[in-house]
Amino acid sequence: MSGKTYVLSDIHGHFQLFKKMLKKINFSENDQLYILGDIFDRGPESLDIYFYISHFDNITLLKGNHEYMMQEALKLAIENNDFDFPSCQFNLWEQNGGDTTIKNIRDYLHKKCLSHLDYTIVRNVFLRQIYDYIKSLPLLLQIRVNHKDYVLVHAGVDPEKGLNEQEEETILWIRDYFYLSPCDLNKTYIFGHTPVCFINRNQSYDIWFDDEYHNKIGIDGGLACGQLGQLNCLCLDTMESYVIKKKGNEV
Repeated sequence: MSGKTYVLSDIHGHFQLFKKMLKKINFSENDQLYILGDIFDRGPESLDIYFYISHFDNITLLKGNHEYMMQEALKLAIENNDFDFPSCQFNLWEQNGGDTTIKNIRDYLHKKCLSHLDYTIVRNVFLRQIYDYIKSLPLLLQIRVNHKDYVLVHAGVDPEKGLNEQEEETILWIRDYFYLSPCDLNKTYIFGHTPVCFINRNQSYDIWFDDEYHNKIGIDGGLACGQLGQLNCLCLDTMESYVIKKKGNEV
């Protein structure tokens, strides 16, 4: 029996909301879930999401800009044998919500319970493991569901270039130049990164459907926007959307 295909994005460390969403959609081993980046930072439980999804062959994570910032900070930490190496990359990551993920890592490694030597050994192995994982994440995927072609991406694409010509920085950071452009009208682009409250005319956090070109879908429910926001999930087989609201679900 074939399963369903789901997409969601920008969980930002909210593991409990993520688990509630999986329960709400009755996610099973027959289904496929694509997460369009940014599982890390801002929220309280980034590492829990990382550990959880790494056990599933049917959950695919794409790289987001927060994974990229973490990747570049970890690269220098590994090279300099210093998790707190004072680099611009580490500061950028920490100042953009990485402080919660940094705390997750220190707590997981029991920094306060180990000798400095033991902590350094364990830390270096773990940082290399998570760096390699992030480095290997895809930037963009093309899938076909119900005879319809989809492009899955974190932020978007340069509308003037083909999919094989895209630059990493664009894929991870672009905003309105992408979603206000027609792009390839034969494909439907599903993206996160930009909270949909900034795109929807009514400023809601519900999934945004491009009503001009009809080929773009924004799904970032704004979990990074303070106390408001929600986790959105879209089933590509039925085009049914699912919502878990942040307010009232987490302390």
